[in-house]
Amino acid sequence: MNSNDNSLHKWIDTTTETLKDYLAENETGPVVKYLAPLCLKESFKLSLGKSLSFDECWILLKEILDKSVRTSHPMFMNQLFGGIQPEALSAEILATALNPTMATFEVAPVMTLIEKELVRKICDIIGFKLGEGIMVTGGSNANLVGLLCARQFKIPDIKKRGYAGKNYTVYVSADAHYSYEKAAHISGLGLDQLKFVNVDEHGAMDPTHLRELILQDKARGNLPMMIGATAGTTVRGAFDPLTEIGKIAREHNLWLHVDAAWGGGVALSEKYRHYLTGIHLADSITFDAHKTFSTGLVTSFFLCKHPGMLKQMNQGGGHEYIFHDYDNSDWDTGTYSLQCGRRADALKFWLLWKSRGDKGMELIINHLIELSHYVKEKIQTSNRFELLSSNYLNNCFQVIPPVNSIDINQYNLELRTKLVTDGKALVNYVQKPDGQIFFRHVCANNLTEEKDIDRLFEELNFCISEIDKIYIRPSEEN
Repeated sequence: MNSNDNSLHKWIDTTTETLKDYLAENETGPVVKYLAPLCLKESFKLSLGKSLSFDECWILLKEILDKSVRTSHPMFMNQLFGGIQPEALSAEILATALNPTMATFEVAPVMTLIEKELVRKICDIIGFKLGEGIMVTGGSNANLVGLLCARQFKIPDIKKRGYAGKNYTVYVSADAHYSYEKAAHISGLGLDQLKFVNVDEHGAMDPTHLRELILQDKARGNLPMMIGATAGTTVRGAFDPLTEIGKIAREHNLWLHVDAAWGGGVALSEKYRHYLTGIHLADSITFDAHKTFSTGLVTSFFLCKHPGMLKQMNQGGGHEYIFHDYDNSDWDTGTYSLQCGRRADALKFWLLWKSRGDKGMELIINHLIELSHYVKEKIQTSNRFELLSSNYLNNCFQVIPPVNSIDINQYNLELRTKLVTDGKALVNYVQKPDGQIFFRHVCANNLTEEKDIDRLFEELNFCISEIDKIYIRPSEEN
């Protein structure tokens, strides 16, 4: 490959033009051109070794774009993220070009100040007036940090002596994110010490059962350590009653962590902020901007009410070569981060907020909630759909088979499979331990509008008609 092929300007110019064409195709193209794994693998030149020319590389890159899932497509409604804000995309490119490590102020002076300003702003909004925070690799990582801070709070010398043979317990709802199980394993707490609290008919934690579990553990000689509440559960979008849970946490001197990765966005909305009533009682919070503000993966925050706790939990090592005692050492963020090398993920969220202002950020989250209400109405107006739950940005529903003899779970699975393989829309599904299968529609994509919801249900109804043909012969219809 010659020097002209490797020209920075040539790569950037081609990338820009290709991105323009790619994003424009979201208006007309499918969400995904589905291929089974082995077929997909055979369609690419994945093996490494021989060098390719500039043109050959771009042919390959365009093939990758063509066969990848378009999460920036307005019909992508599958995960708790989607779309991309233009400001965030620009900032992502610039942050990669700058390529600082967020460990020290010395290497990332402006990015450090931007991250700290975002942390300050969010802490002010949720009521952590003296709070601190750090950007992390995702909501799962933030929940782990929450558990580690709870350990530090309850066991100040945990770094030296570990758990010392004592059984500390953590309480989460039955509908909490699975990352709590990972955190219990990684932290050495043990899965047996993770206690699951019953939920009500809406999927919110039951405070009465929580109190019972805590009292039972104390009677058995266990040492309750943390409550992991949720603001916006993954499947049903439920918000745990934080005011009641906060009182229980204070009664028993427990650390209260709130996983608000999904629901934290409502903090920026005066209209819907009541969803988070009691959030100020938390000791720490998980918040993901990439989920409801379409800033792109990853834009995750861990926020803590207690200044100094992150450094107590994280600090150790690195002073020989990176965390020097210099004029700006108090501004270094690496001493209170699990990571050393961290990307400048703050820029995309900061630029979006700077561009739109507080009112514009509120409009983003309000639009998603009102769009979710529209989805609920669409489900309720059809006799083929049954609404199972509707909270926040989540609508869970089943499609009723044409005749009662058809297994409803198998029918919904086949319907969803057809929706995916047709590539017209992506909506996820849930399979519960008892075998129940249902659709989980989420509103997280900034590009999705009511017309796209109409289109989704048109596609669903088409798939229903096609699946019905498999189950019902023409003679049976008569």
